[in-house]
Amino acid sequence: MELYIIRHGDPDYANDTLTEKGWKEAEALAPRLLRIQPTDLYASPLGRAQDTARPSCKALGMEFTVENWMVESMDYMKRCALDDPTQTDAGYTVTFADGPTLQKDFAPERAATVEQMIRDSDAFLARHGYVREGYRYRAVEENERKVCCFCHGGFGSAWIAHLLGMYPVFNWHQFALRTTSVTHFRFHASESGYAVPIAIYIGDVSHLWDTGL
Repeated sequence: MELYIIRHGDPDYANDTLTEKGWKEAEALAPRLLRIQPTDLYASPLGRAQDTARPSCKALGMEFTVENWMVESMDYMKRCALDDPTQTDAGYTVTFADGPTLQKDFAPERAATVEQMIRDSDAFLARHGYVREGYRYRAVEENERKVCCFCHGGFGSAWIAHLLGMYPVFNWHQFALRTTSVTHFRFHASESGYAVPIAIYIGDVSHLWDTGL
């Protein structure tokens, strides 16, 4: 399975849609989706993610399915005091191959949101044939699906971090997911029957290179 995590276009947050620039970005994204030829399209319930998907849906002759768990949350935007030596006790759990590991965060009140995202991610991937067991995924239905998800910067960074087994707090600080950027993961089971999500690229905006956007 191929998984594509796509951030929405330049946002008009006040009206939960796209700016003029954002609509141009979404139009420039559509030919890329045509080349990918996705089998499944999903979108956050928010307008800016769905509006980003619309030009691609039109080009593909497909409709997206709304996934409420892909919604953006202000919890992802809380300040991360990376240089504050007093912020040492808060955290949330990410499960690695050797079991649950407490990850240091620096905004403990968002822990519940991140933990819920992890549960929802695991349920979503299980629906698509990959059941999480520790750090890896058991392929109960190895497949060639191409799954495209239109979502958000804060949410997307947290989801990418979970798939990579990394601290989301560092993704929010150090990964720049530009508007309409595409992140590509590949799930391919080894002979053992397990797959580890492999990042093919993160935050790619090559579809905008010749547009001046």
